[in-house]
Amino acid sequence: MSRVLSNELSWSVSRWQQFLYCQRAYYYNYYGSWGGWDYNAPERARQLYVLKNVKSLLMWAGSIVHELIQEALEEFTRSRQPPKTAELQEKARLKLRQGWIESVSREWLKYPKKTNLFELYYGDGKSLPKEQTDYVRERVYNSLEAFANSGFVAEILQVPYLQWKSIDRLDSFQLNGCKIWGAIDFAYIDNGGKLHIVDWKTGGENPASLRLQLACYALMAMDKWQLPLEDIELHGVFLNDGGRKSDYPMNAESLVAIKDQILGSIETLKRKLRDPEKNLAEEDDFEFSGYPQNCQSCNFRAACPCVTGEGS
Repeated sequence: MSRVLSNELSWSVSRWQQFLYCQRAYYYNYYGSWGGWDYNAPERARQLYVLKNVKSLLMWAGSIVHELIQEALEEFTRSRQPPKTAELQEKARLKLRQGWIESVSREWLKYPKKTNLFELYYGDGKSLPKEQTDYVRERVYNSLEAFANSGFVAEILQVPYLQWKSIDRLDSFQLNGCKIWGAIDFAYIDNGGKLHIVDWKTGGENPASLRLQLACYALMAMDKWQLPLEDIELHGVFLNDGGRKSDYPMNAESLVAIKDQILGSIETLKRKLRDPEKNLAEEDDFEFSGYPQNCQSCNFRAACPCVTGEGS
């Protein structure tokens, strides 16, 4: 018997950031596109679901790196063979090629989760400047080389597998009755009993955003593994900066402040709903960002009246 999906209000860092970026885009992503995965869905929902799954080149590059790191760590648990740069880069080459084919051949029209690149979708659909594609490829290759050669990763691989806690698995916990989503890139317990939570980054360092993300992971770890905050250490590893590791200390006071920030943002999302109990929303209640630069980089340009001028 198939499970009936219901659209429930939940929270994640990315969800809140999209609301701040543009409320109308937030509505399209979490409400307007709902059910659009069904090939027989209403045309509007189907269109919005296709657009929801569009990825920029840099987002695509980051997802490939994360996927290959996850695969490499899982393979290490079976073979005990450490990741090798050349092997990772060859796998990346194949994924880049496959994704490009999916995007150019518009496989996403039938299967919206197939690769659909923003720069192609809003370009000619067939080609991009070579320097642009070369940059993305080098970004992926350099990130994977930094991962394979990282001294920090070498330390991780010395930790017994039984002390590994998570490898990029989407999970959730409850905060005042609201489901909080997150995917801890990697977590392990060292020989001294400390839990280390690691977030792999392929872009630059945004301390405020990363601190919020890591705080959510800390809350998840405390809930999931029943660990005190003093036994949790948080790290960002910047693969496009040679694998540099940046530590993010978190004390009880700062964690409480972030928890309050999350609860406040949940209340803000609830206030936008026509019926909070049923999570019912209306498009006109969600304002446009008002910033043209946001519109230019928004997945929903093709459907948004702020851009198309067709009226909502």
